[in-house]
Amino acid sequence: MQEMLNDGVLKQYWSASNIGNRRNQATGIDPYRILGLQKDDPDDQVKKRYRELAVKLHPDTAGVKGTEFLFQLVLAAYQQISRERGWQ
Repeated sequence: MQEMLNDGVLKQYWSASNIGNRRNQATGIDPYRILGLQKDDPDDQVKKRYRELAVKLHPDTAGVKGTEFLFQLVLAAYQQISRERGWQ
């Protein structure tokens, strides 16, 4: 459990979600920030980052329990970016 608390990816999600920030509740969560990317990053970089996080957080490959929510957060962010960019 301590290893999970010190994981940089989890810290990134905590920061990206702005937990406790009321201003963010009205606007939603930035999908690029969840993936640790900038809005102007190229498509191939977005896809590569998604694959990296999916492998790390997928419940079948994470190696620890409790990553389901984070995996769903990454998936939702990727789907939002996919819709924005018009990917099929």
